Amino acid sequence: MPLFIITCTDHDGTVEKRLAVRPQHIARLEQLDAEGRVIVAGAMPKDRENPQEGFYGSTMILDFDNREALDLWLKEEPFLKEGIYANIDVKPFNKAFPKG
Repeated sequence: MPLFIITCTDHDGTVEKRLAVRPQHIARLEQLDAEGRVIVAGAMPKDRENPQEGFYGSTMILDFDNREALDLWLKEEPFLKEGIYANIDVKPFNKAFPKG
């Protein structure tokens, strides 16, 4: 179970596009989640109560067989393809807690 932490940073001024593209982004994560490959995933809002303030980006911890498989999946990420993400940083991750 190779895990990866993916930290994505949004371009400034993309909140409207982000909200419009979100259903496509969520659909891909739902598919991974159904396969048991999502440990955690979520957005980093600038203001939790007001999504219109924008987002710093997203963080995901995902299970992929290897980095190459993850890179192929990321290549089709709607937020990247639509110019919402300015940067995606990927690092290996070793889960310690919670156990199980």
